[in-house]
Amino acid sequence: AAKVDSKSKPKAVVAEELSDEAEEFIDDDEEDLMEAAAAGKYEDEMINSEEDDSEEDDEEQSEEEEEIAEEPKAKAAGNNKKSYVSELYQPPTNEEMQGLKETSELFKSNIFKLEIDELLKEVKIDYTKMKSLELVLHRMKALFDQSSDLKEATAQDVKKTMKDKHKITIPFPAPGPPADAQYKFSYKKPVAMHLVGSYPLKAITRARKPFNVDVAVEMPSSLYQEKDYMNYRYFYKRAYYLSVLASLIQDKKKGLKVKAEFSLFNDDIRRPILILHPSGDKSETDFTKSKCIIRVIPTISSTVFPVQRLGPTRNNVRPKNHTEDGILLPTPHYNASILQDTTYTSNLAFLYKHEKRCPALSEAIMLARVWLHQRGLASVEQGKGGFNTFIFAMIMGYLLEGGGSNGGKKLAHGFSSYQLLRGTIDFLSKHDFKKMPLFIGKSDNEEFRADNFMRNYEIAIVDASGTVNLAANISKATMQLVQQEASLAMSYFDESNGDRFDALFLTRADDLKLQSDNLVCITVPDTMESYDEFQQVDYPNKRDFFSRKLCSILREALTDRIDTVFVKSETYQPWSLNEEFAIDDESKVYLGLILNQDNASRLVELGPSAEDKEAGKLFRELWGSKAELRRFKDGSIRESVVFDTKGAEERSLIVQRMVAHLLQHHFGIKDEATFSAGQLYNFINHAKSVPQKFFSPEIRNVGFQPAMTAFDNLSKQLRSLDDNLPLMIANIHPASPVLRNSSVFLPQPHDFDNMGLYPTTARFIDPIDVVLQFESSGKWPDDLAAVQNVKQAFLLKVAEQLKDKAGVESAVVDEVLEKNPYAIRGYLDVQYSPGYVFRCRIQLDKEIGLLKAIKDDKQETGLNKELAQQALDKYFHYFHHQQAHTFSMKALCARFVALSSTIRIVKRWFSSHLLSPHVSEEFIELLCAYVFLESQPWQSPGSIMSGFTRVLHLLATWDYQHEPLILDIEGEMSVADRDTIRDNFNRLRARDPQMKHNSMFIGSQKDLDGQRWSRDKPSKIIAARIQMLARAATAQLDEAVLSGNVKDFKRVFVTPMQDYSALIRLIPSRCTRYIENLSPDAELFTSATPKYRNLVSRTAELGDQVYVQFDPAAYLVEEIQRIYGDFILPFHDKHGGDTIAIVWNPLTTAPRPWKVTQGFNAVPVDMNNHGKLQQLVIMWSQILQEGNSKLTAVNFEAILAEIERIGEGIIAEIEQ
Repeated sequence: AAKVDSKSKPKAVVAEELSDEAEEFIDDDEEDLMEAAAAGKYEDEMINSEEDDSEEDDEEQSEEEEEIAEEPKAKAAGNNKKSYVSELYQPPTNEEMQGLKETSELFKSNIFKLEIDELLKEVKIDYTKMKSLELVLHRMKALFDQSSDLKEATAQDVKKTMKDKHKITIPFPAPGPPADAQYKFSYKKPVAMHLVGSYPLKAITRARKPFNVDVAVEMPSSLYQEKDYMNYRYFYKRAYYLSVLASLIQDKKKGLKVKAEFSLFNDDIRRPILILHPSGDKSETDFTKSKCIIRVIPTISSTVFPVQRLGPTRNNVRPKNHTEDGILLPTPHYNASILQDTTYTSNLAFLYKHEKRCPALSEAIMLARVWLHQRGLASVEQGKGGFNTFIFAMIMGYLLEGGGSNGGKKLAHGFSSYQLLRGTIDFLSKHDFKKMPLFIGKSDNEEFRADNFMRNYEIAIVDASGTVNLAANISKATMQLVQQEASLAMSYFDESNGDRFDALFLTRADDLKLQSDNLVCITVPDTMESYDEFQQVDYPNKRDFFSRKLCSILREALTDRIDTVFVKSETYQPWSLNEEFAIDDESKVYLGLILNQDNASRLVELGPSAEDKEAGKLFRELWGSKAELRRFKDGSIRESVVFDTKGAEERSLIVQRMVAHLLQHHFGIKDEATFSAGQLYNFINHAKSVPQKFFSPEIRNVGFQPAMTAFDNLSKQLRSLDDNLPLMIANIHPASPVLRNSSVFLPQPHDFDNMGLYPTTARFIDPIDVVLQFESSGKWPDDLAAVQNVKQAFLLKVAEQLKDKAGVESAVVDEVLEKNPYAIRGYLDVQYSPGYVFRCRIQLDKEIGLLKAIKDDKQETGLNKELAQQALDKYFHYFHHQQAHTFSMKALCARFVALSSTIRIVKRWFSSHLLSPHVSEEFIELLCAYVFLESQPWQSPGSIMSGFTRVLHLLATWDYQHEPLILDIEGEMSVADRDTIRDNFNRLRARDPQMKHNSMFIGSQKDLDGQRWSRDKPSKIIAARIQMLARAATAQLDEAVLSGNVKDFKRVFVTPMQDYSALIRLIPSRCTRYIENLSPDAELFTSATPKYRNLVSRTAELGDQVYVQFDPAAYLVEEIQRIYGDFILPFHDKHGGDTIAIVWNPLTTAPRPWKVTQGFNAVPVDMNNHGKLQQLVIMWSQILQEGNSKLTAVNFEAILAEIERIGEGIIAEIEQ
């Protein structure tokens, strides 16, 4: 077994190299590298001495903890000798007492504590099952220790030797060592190997990807000259050393059986590393089962270079055209890259010191890793060189020493893993990293003053030596995103209602299209004026420079319009040892914007006053041609930027327009940027092929306001009639999607006097439902039929008064198709300026008592009771549920600016996939409200794009069979109400495991049993269809977001037709809602020639009469459903669809014995020997001849023929 070489250095030197905090980790010749790592046996005199000093521990322990700690051990020992029965009644142990105390004081519920414990069990890895990994590490240690020194050689020689002899291309960072370089390259065996990172701390967690086992290989100091820290010389020699290590590992005779490749450490192109994958050959060194990779990281001692030479203000890379008297700008990121190569062991020592005194630290790091991983920040692959678990752990260690109020400690060593995690997240959410850099330790050297770090780095988290900025690669944008996530996490921790464990630890939250309100895909520009030779020496990666520069500009320009701006990009992938590393010049970055919903749509961006010349100059440089001096109403003259807009849609896209302008002004980017923000508006407005003379384009600018105003005016008009009515109107309630801002299309006014000018394809008028309540009276009849007649008489009186007093046309309609004698029947349609139809119904709560009396009457027949129940359900739907729902949704739309547009686009999506007959509008509205009210793990959507993608994500991932949706619409739902909804759901599933009702269960304060909007629709079959379509749409959105093309977004709304049994093609010119079609034929609006020769002119078909809610296609669907509903599932897009799709219901169409009363058009069938249908349609002559058919099945051919006869005049053809 390989041993760590500690004899090559004196003890004092080792201690100095690791910093004052700790000594060599594994410095005993008898201690095996992997055994020590697995057992956590690290010798550290500093740590041991601090453990002996218990003064700090005493201060941190509470009085209860001290009492528990002092419990006599003898008593516990004696209890072990008692019988099993007596053991049940033993006093709780110290650990149990601590657990009980923690549960009662820290957690909002006992379940949360149990969930954390269970999570830790699930994510921990078994360190005892790493024998193959241990063997590889042993052999690698031995291989490196036995390696021979290589003579000095020039850059050209080592490149040639490596390429010719070992097939390895040295990963020199660009531009590579010059051909005439005077310095030489050589190799000597490593001074030592150290296991670093999370593995030796036992803080690794299971994940989808293999975890990392980091091995720091310390290069000898003698390889470097005094000034090798300058001009990339250190990095060139480091790259050569890494290549030699790779050649040793790849040696066919002495090497290791592993697959090796190069990669970058934290995406830093200056610091390549080796990645070792298992061989997969099932040999003794095949560590595939360990589910990890080994990362070999070259390091140096902290004494190799003078640390002050690598301070944040120093320049260590001379530009090509530099002259002796030229100005040299600092290279802080270059310097930090070198310094970070000296800190691996000292950082581990720092964490291990606290881990020995804080037993819960490792588990806290594990919880942090899971939390960060779900947010795409847990590892270098996801963090892209920015924030990751290591930084989080170092901050946690810092808080164990300070960070609290009045200079005290934020965290205590006696804290549990939950307390440590929560305390660190709380610190992250509140600390101002811009103003207060975080110093784990401080240096006396003036070069490392706080102001020097603040001037040269966006974020500073300085290690225990006080010299190395561990956060040199973290941008302000990344930290802003981390702090945003931390703030959300704290709100989950503090929430008293509901368990947010899933949102914190189990739900992935790193999908950009779900995370961002606006998303921009940008190709990095070829050239940037600001990316000059001075920036290039410190930012060798143009993409990283562009990302930081872009975020800086946007933060300055967008101010409080955004809560967070961040950039993400693809991580550089590992590459083969024999290939050169190449930076992708056409690389893309993804800009995510999380909008501030209160400020994002502000029209004016105010700048400095005219008197402040310097600030004004900066403002004009920032905004370019958009900046202008303006005088405002208060008399002030200020620099400003104004974005003129018309309507809510354009205002919601102001931030997109600002970003587009800034990209072009500062980077010359126009076509290279694709925005995902406003494309969806195209699908909730009329298509471009529809002539504007048939609708008002201006409605897009005013939205729902004209309809709202018309409703208010009508209400006043109705109330003015009180003196001429038998009873005064007590209340007028809205009960329509239009009046709660949730109809798919904005309400279009119609010219009632010239309806004959509209083609049939644009003649649909959707009424706006209104409920009238009159003052109470005892004169209403006690007979339900008489009540309906009296209500219609009232409506006739209202119609008469409206005509006489205001000249308003209206009509009373008796719903003669309503066959239930107890049901409400009749309404008043009012044609009201500027062109809307309001449908008024009268609410009379006396009907409830009359209907309940029929239900409860023991003398009544079962049929009458059933009819009474159906009538009661209809009554509550129109007069209670609709009103309450309208009130709630209108309030929510006012609270969340993006909710209205989200509801509209989601309804459009449902209908475009032909689901209109199977899902109610209210159900869709509640789905949309859920993603705003229960937005975890994100904040509430701030745009139509994020709202739409979140709803699709909900539908795609909702385990509706086992989980209800619980909506706290009013924000006052109690825990008891939530428990009641869950209990009702569980009882329902136990009673109805086949989900014949409530397949998708939605409960709220006013609907604890989920019966209002999700009882019958959608069915189990439709729910499965919805989920399948949502998953496909989510995948298509990924492509659409990348392209930004409206056509790609349109594919999300195109449904596959191959899954249906038959397609009924309608005559588009007879579809009165065809104007709402996604892709309508323009000829059907402009051509005077009928599309079908047997039809008369479309403009003359309906004449001048006003037809309200006249939709032949919908009537046909209803008729098919009524007649054939047991055997057929019809699908249709009510918003202009010209196809009705048919699916034979598989639950009811199986062959069955023939009966006279079977109730459907049947055909004889035979079964083969395997029980399968042999043939579906058999000629009657054959049946009569053979006489062997005993089963019948639904005669689909005949049913389709019947449907074709029913739909004569609107059906063009039927396809099978």
